[in-house]
Amino acid sequence: MNGRLSLEGLRYAQAVARTGSFSAAAREYDVTQPALSNAIRRLEESLGARLFERSTRGARPTVLGATILPRIDAALAALDTVIAEARSWRSAETRRPVRVGVSPLISADVVARAHRAVAGLPGRGEDCLVLREADLSELCSALDDDEVDLIIVPVVLELTRYRRHVIGREPVVLVEPGTGGAADSRVPVAPASPTGPASPAQVGDDALVPTPTPAVSARIDDVASRTLLLVPDTCGLTTFTRGLLAERGLPLRAYLGEAASYRVLEDWAGMGLGSALLPRSKVTRADSRVLPVVDAHGAAVTITYEAAWDGTSPIAGELEALAGLLAV
Repeated sequence: MNGRLSLEGLRYAQAVARTGSFSAAAREYDVTQPALSNAIRRLEESLGARLFERSTRGARPTVLGATILPRIDAALAALDTVIAEARSWRSAETRRPVRVGVSPLISADVVARAHRAVAGLPGRGEDCLVLREADLSELCSALDDDEVDLIIVPVVLELTRYRRHVIGREPVVLVEPGTGGAADSRVPVAPASPTGPASPAQVGDDALVPTPTPAVSARIDDVASRTLLLVPDTCGLTTFTRGLLAERGLPLRAYLGEAASYRVLEDWAGMGLGSALLPRSKVTRADSRVLPVVDAHGAAVTITYEAAWDGTSPIAGELEALAGLLAV
């Protein structure tokens, strides 16, 4: 061991440990895989032993790696704190508001909690929050470019470069084609007749019989059998939908068209074009035919949301406190 450790190599090794993949870690840092691999190789040479075993299934820590990687995490967290403190002392500008970026999928109650939480931070007040709603790629770019301090997004991206904290989950529902309403749940049917079809006179109120009991939930394999309405892969909903089915080896049957925003999926489902998966808070029409989605064991399927922020931010401590206050 030569005693000189590369900070770059340490951060890359941390990313590989979190993602279990050299390629995923390289994407996270926007570098080529050879560049990342070479940096980790130099780190391993400095330490005198390998940190990872690579295979077709990814990368896993060696015995040394399992021992030393938690210490690397602790060292980088301490370094981030030093950098954040230094930035805070260097900053001569007036304390600016906390800038929070949110995905369009984030419900209004989470945004309201963010407002209350920021106002409750020491030295803050009602006017100390600036909100920005945008798609995932724009939010990630804004976080990279220090245009926002913290983002609240669905857990569909590998944000291993940042501090992260799960803030909550909500059930997912399947919006069925067509609309409900106040119509009678019974339908007229003709009574069975040994001599042939019933005459019109035989079809009346006394011939009304209950329809079969409607389904009260939709299993994931049921979802795979539906034609699903999708939106561009920007807000995270389509990524979530594809992942939900793919991780269970189920196919995705997508409608040939594409909605511009999740906000029209209910309307399109009501027109009978297909079914749609939505977070429960995004269902707004009283006449939508909605079924909770459950897994093979009958447990509710949920979409998870997280807060992410730069651990080296001058207000990293406040952001961590804010993420904790947002959690439910």
